[in-house]
Amino acid sequence: MAIWEAGSATNLRLMCCPLCKSDRDSRDHLFFQCVYASDVWRLVRHLVDMENVTDTWDSIMQWMELNANSRTMDNIISKILVAAATYFVWQERNNRLFSHNQRSASVLAKVVIETVRLRIMGFRFGRDPKQKKILDRWLVSKNNIEVDPG
Repeated sequence: MAIWEAGSATNLRLMCCPLCKSDRDSRDHLFFQCVYASDVWRLVRHLVDMENVTDTWDSIMQWMELNANSRTMDNIISKILVAAATYFVWQERNNRLFSHNQRSASVLAKVVIETVRLRIMGFRFGRDPKQKKILDRWLVSKNNIEVDPG
């Protein structure tokens, strides 16, 4: 719209991020750089080994490329967490644009965490102590999941 010189203040307001209202609505801003999305990311990333991944699109994508073929439980869960965080931030953006419903960053972080936790409950776990640590970190009881006997 800016390229087309939309001009009116109303049109330019539509280009503003509906989450923080302080920057242009773009992929690079919306996912992780927006103050709101950055808060969500800060609240969820401690559950996976991504503390060193900054709240930039490039940092996230670099991590994803480096770990794309990894089949470790930690990396699988990390990828699910990134997907859930981006999905729910996008959903929140759309809610604010079209229905004016708003959730705080902490509430949205809880939604992301619960979604990932439910997905983890569908995994098959072995008897590896590392996997026990993952279950403990995500507050998943071994009674609620299927254990691979092998």
